[in-house]
Amino acid sequence: MSLASTWLAAKVSRRITVTVLTGWGVRPRTTVHDAAVLAVTELVANTVRHAAHRSPFFELLLAVTDTDLEVAVQDSHPGLLDLPPEGATGGLAAVADLARHLGGGVTVRPDPGGGKTVLVHLPLTPLTPPTTPTTTPG
Repeated sequence: MSLASTWLAAKVSRRITVTVLTGWGVRPRTTVHDAAVLAVTELVANTVRHAAHRSPFFELLLAVTDTDLEVAVQDSHPGLLDLPPEGATGGLAAVADLARHLGGGVTVRPDPGGGKTVLVHLPLTPLTPPTTPTTTPG
């Protein structure tokens, strides 16, 4: 879906993502759901912060298969960004590290008309399950 590159759209895209994922059966408060919402939040914030002056609109893309979930943001700003190296700091670095930790990844693709798509790929069954606190009987 196409949204204006504004801070309101950042809030709306997060709500849309939660609604769509839940409708697809990706339950809230699960590792994959929360990682996808975090990714959309960061990608849209980056678009609004860094690309809005050249890309007044962006596309929010969500896709799911039996095994994978993908979220992407496409803008028309011609500048490609470099993915941060493993262990870097910042929002996109955190998303990339989380995606790798779960068995997925982040890619940046140039679009034929100029602009780019930043895609976050997450397996529905993460390689690293969330940790749960253990209790010792007292």
